[in-house]
Amino acid sequence: MEPSDNQDKERKISDLRKNATRKTMLINQETYKKMNWRKITTENNLAKTGILVDGNLPVIKSEDQLIPVWDLRRYSFLYNNCIPYTANPKLWVQGNLNLNTGLFKVTDNIYQVRGFDFANMTFVKGNTGWIIIDCLSSKETAEAAINFVNDYFGQISVSAVIITHSHEDHYGGILGVLDSFAKEGVKIYAPKNFVNSALEENVNVGVAMARRGIYMYGVELPKCEKGQIDNGIGKGQSIGTVTFTRNINEINEEYAEYIIDGVKMEFRLALDTEAPSEMFVYIPSERSLCIAEDCNATIHNLLTLRGAKVRDAVAWAKNIQKAIDLWGGTLTSVFGVHNWPRFGNQASIEYLEKQRDVYQYINDQTLRLINKGHTIEEVGRMVKLPRSLSDEWYNGEFYGTVIHNAKAVYQRYLGWYNGNPVDLNKLFPEESAKKYVEYMGGEDAVLTKARKSFIDGEYQWVAEVTKQVIYANPNNKEAKLICADALEQLGYIAESGPWRNEYLMGAQELRYGVIPVSGSFISEDVLNNLPLKDILYLLSIRIEGVKAGDLNYKINFIIPDRNEAALAEVKRGIFRYISDKLSKDAAVTVTMPKEVLYKLATTNEKPDTSKIKVHGDINKWNMFLSLQDTINQNFNIMTPVPR
Repeated sequence: MEPSDNQDKERKISDLRKNATRKTMLINQETYKKMNWRKITTENNLAKTGILVDGNLPVIKSEDQLIPVWDLRRYSFLYNNCIPYTANPKLWVQGNLNLNTGLFKVTDNIYQVRGFDFANMTFVKGNTGWIIIDCLSSKETAEAAINFVNDYFGQISVSAVIITHSHEDHYGGILGVLDSFAKEGVKIYAPKNFVNSALEENVNVGVAMARRGIYMYGVELPKCEKGQIDNGIGKGQSIGTVTFTRNINEINEEYAEYIIDGVKMEFRLALDTEAPSEMFVYIPSERSLCIAEDCNATIHNLLTLRGAKVRDAVAWAKNIQKAIDLWGGTLTSVFGVHNWPRFGNQASIEYLEKQRDVYQYINDQTLRLINKGHTIEEVGRMVKLPRSLSDEWYNGEFYGTVIHNAKAVYQRYLGWYNGNPVDLNKLFPEESAKKYVEYMGGEDAVLTKARKSFIDGEYQWVAEVTKQVIYANPNNKEAKLICADALEQLGYIAESGPWRNEYLMGAQELRYGVIPVSGSFISEDVLNNLPLKDILYLLSIRIEGVKAGDLNYKINFIIPDRNEAALAEVKRGIFRYISDKLSKDAAVTVTMPKEVLYKLATTNEKPDTSKIKVHGDINKWNMFLSLQDTINQNFNIMTPVPR
């Protein structure tokens, strides 16, 4: 295989990074010795079972983008049979398992495309066409996946679409499915509250989630032995066009049966588990269960590192059990929307049960420790899985971890406060850091000790103590470099792909600074489907409240190309949507196309005044614009955020 330009570039970047220290080498050697190769062989066989066409590290391009939206060639380094010391051996193996790409047969009438995006696309044979389960992250990858299937089976149209849950990597390619391959009037099925959940989760704190997501998924890391390897459930999301549609048939009953293109399908809601809106799908004729993202051949996240609402571990476990109760007596295969399926009734049930028990166990053991007085940091360290659970490869910490999931349980039940009044109203980190460094004898003294601790392999402590120096003096380059070295070694030993990415992103930014991003953090297609009141709310959460505290007036908004209008008010520091009816006593009425409104709500770009018609008190409109705080998509993570 000829190396691509990206591969050459990433190889050069990799050469600039540090090697594994002796301590890191010893840790990874010990991990390797403890690996259960019998279990790994089982997973490898499952990951290859039913392959019809090898995907051969697919590269998917877009007509209007210079770089591919998806390029698995960048991971060809994983084919190296010698596991490098700069990677946790278990994560390296999981990364290899996720290079089993292509078209796979699950049953006689169920097929999956894997490795064409972060998630899988599943094809069920209907009487007249394909019933597709989940649509990948973007329009381009969805189109490529369907074309790949059609190259094997011939041209078959899409007769129905099922979306298992409300995360973008499962619905973002919907228009790629509908626009080119679907029959006229095709129905789309999704779980209760799907539309609201899908549109809300990544909108109101979309800037922060996007910035933190770059860390979690290692978006800006090179793909190499010293960079990003895998995310446990796939490589990462494609960078294509995210699409959406509101033309959804939401399934509101807890259990429902539908005949879809001649195929009987049974649905069971699994709300507030891995996603706020989620459901399982059982296909009786195939005796096969789609368990959505509640079972993934890895531990998942009760609280994703990019940030979200804490997920309910008990609901998660109970819903897996309900699936067992409903279909466990007949099913012969279980497939998910990431990674690979299980086959055989006994193996499938054991898999469901042990994935179920991971979440119940973490929840219950955390509560046990909470009721003994242990704090959020302590429960994370203290909860350990028993061997009966941890011995399974599919319960590995390749995505979520026991540590951060136990902390999530603590947060769900008790919140941020640990009960110690010392921590009730702590100083700003920069203020306390200056005091800590002063008490420890100054910056030079701290760094001298940190260098010795690094040699001793105390990487977590080195990162913690050098952070104090960085926050006390963000210009201390030596502190940044020592902290970066420590984070890098922590990344090299991390079993979790996202943990590795977090550590290596932190190290990269300390050494080279932030790689800036710009533009809207929400796609136009998603904005088109958001109600006008929700778009206006994006302006509300940018109001500088104290400055607006004494204002009191109403604004009419007219958006002709959405055929919508709204009345809002600025009052007591809040910008509030009132109704979709205009008011005669509004101080000002503004008319603008949706393009201008979207830029105003999601970017720092100045609105094009020639496209805005203002009637009434223009000063009040200008005052409203002046109260909009700037969005910072590149805010500091490794150094203090300026106040």
